[in-house]
Amino acid sequence: MNLKQLHYFVAILDARSFTRAAEHLGVAQPALGQQIRKLEDEHGVRLLRRHSRGVEPTEAGTLLLDHARRIIKQAEEAAAALRDFSALPRGRLNLGLTTMMSGMLAGPLIRRAAQELPGVQVCIVEEMSSVLMEWVAEERLQIALAFNVASAPGLRWEPVLQESLYFVESAEQGKASGGTITFAEVATHPLVVPASPHSIRALIEEKSIEANVSLNIVYEVHAVSTVRDLVSQHMAATVMPYGAARQEIEAGKLIAKRIVDPDVKRDLFFIHTERRSLSKAELALKAMLLDMLDGEMRRSDEWAPISDRQASIAALQRRSTPLGRGWFAV
Repeated sequence: MNLKQLHYFVAILDARSFTRAAEHLGVAQPALGQQIRKLEDEHGVRLLRRHSRGVEPTEAGTLLLDHARRIIKQAEEAAAALRDFSALPRGRLNLGLTTMMSGMLAGPLIRRAAQELPGVQVCIVEEMSSVLMEWVAEERLQIALAFNVASAPGLRWEPVLQESLYFVESAEQGKASGGTITFAEVATHPLVVPASPHSIRALIEEKSIEANVSLNIVYEVHAVSTVRDLVSQHMAATVMPYGAARQEIEAGKLIAKRIVDPDVKRDLFFIHTERRSLSKAELALKAMLLDMLDGEMRRSDEWAPISDRQASIAALQRRSTPLGRGWFAV
């Protein structure tokens, strides 16, 4: 069996006629019939049935037709992918980023892509990790960076970096920013945190069980800006990434301490569909993203490499759940 035979077979059934298929393909009708007979002889089945109205498939022919269409499509996609790699990266790419990652990467990424990938139009979509994951599964996004989402069929997850979470409170007199705080100490403070099923909420609840302490949650707020406002107004403290309050911390309005005993960290994943390989443009953008994240890691203690990638994937798979039901949001 070869692609030529499959093309001929599909063309005959599309035209419902050997004569019309031969004209469309530009081949002699006897040659067309010979290729179909070879295909039938090789597999010991009859594929086509002729009658007064033309040609129709047998049961075996119907089975082969479905496979043939998919094989031809995959071959065409493979040829297109090879042509793509022979040229400069080009095309429109929809990249999904969480709000925090977008604030950190979007501007620098667009500027760098304009210089290094002039043929690629990068469209950044900012959403929660749960939404980004679903949109990659639906192929509305080609690639995404997301935190601690649950595993799902059809998606490929590549651990990238690990981010530490911080205890953040108002900068009252006598308090100093920096250093560490135990999780047990964090639990004694009134906290404003996202409502379930946000990934940070799920993470700190897991850690509270691990540390055998109870959290003192007084407010539930999803908007990061509102969380910062409540903390600044001495209403509560919170747990969040350092980058989510960097400006206020560096301005001396808030203070931050890294949480230890146990550490509170979340993994960042690069996500794309398993249904196809990444294009040349997608690979180029991925390499750019990973390079920028590596630079962030070198500049800041907030990020660290993931030492055990298999453990990271295993933890992700333990959260496996059907799409749209109970996804952890970030």
